[in-house]
Amino acid sequence: MTENIEQHAEGAARSLVELVRALQYRGVEYPGQAHSVHSYLTRCAGELRTAIELIEASVQQLQDKGQLMSDYRGEPLDDVLQRFTESSDAAKDLAGELHGQLSTAYSAIGRVAYKEQPAEQQSPTGS
Repeated sequence: MTENIEQHAEGAARSLVELVRALQYRGVEYPGQAHSVHSYLTRCAGELRTAIELIEASVQQLQDKGQLMSDYRGEPLDDVLQRFTESSDAAKDLAGELHGQLSTAYSAIGRVAYKEQPAEQQSPTGS
């Protein structure tokens, strides 16, 4: 059985929560880990923008087919859809900006390496 859209979204959210937990409790042990994590987060930010665009297109298709209506609160559907579009557009802009900033951080951390310990500190006996 394949996962549906909601399950994919839930899985993505759970994965990010687990990443945050791992970073809180274990942190990164070497610069390469930070570089890899930033790589994946940069990719996620890019995919987030695309996902929002596809959700917008799906909602528009539902509206075009006349399959949407206002809920029990009675707010005009056009007002709700306008708010949805404005918020989605803002979210796409933020996701794009996040992608750009993460790309910069990713490039920068790629230039960071371990500082080698002096030879006398490498041995716990000092010999």
